[in-house]
Amino acid sequence: MASPQIVYDPDLDEPAPLEFLREYWQTQRGARVMPRRRDIAPAHMKAQLPNVLLCDVMLAGEDFRYRVVGSELQRYFKSNPTGKPMSEALIPFGADTAKLTLETYRMVLARRAPLRIRGTGALYDQTAKYFDALLAPLGDDGMVANMILGTFVFGWDFEIVRNHAGIIEPDETALARALSAGK
Repeated sequence: MASPQIVYDPDLDEPAPLEFLREYWQTQRGARVMPRRRDIAPAHMKAQLPNVLLCDVMLAGEDFRYRVVGSELQRYFKSNPTGKPMSEALIPFGADTAKLTLETYRMVLARRAPLRIRGTGALYDQTAKYFDALLAPLGDDGMVANMILGTFVFGWDFEIVRNHAGIIEPDETALARALSAGK
């Protein structure tokens, strides 16, 4: 699957939260293909929890249910997605975004290894931003994924900000701070 809006496994340095999650996942899996849910302890990732999500695999990967959505990530949804199927929680962003996101999560199931994703924030109504994410499978038996652990970070795309007047973002104050820091 290819999309001009998303790059899979980009050849770029990983932001600290993605790097942490990848290393933690590798450590917790041990000799198994993937770690089990019980191998993952929130106490080990306190600083990262605002940017962490945990999804249950539903219907053999036809859909996913948001079990945990960190407080920082919840800001980017129209309403709290916790407990909702992904197909329902993402509809406010449009059918294309929901479809692309579901397909990406299915790639993680098939791959049985972490997948890094970088793309345009416009997919999630964040026009002046990009997102960077890492999604990693968890499996009760250490072999077949029944959950996905992930982390997302959003950053300002200064090229878009500088070249497009009138961009409206939900956090205009943060945009102003980022612009002044980026000079």
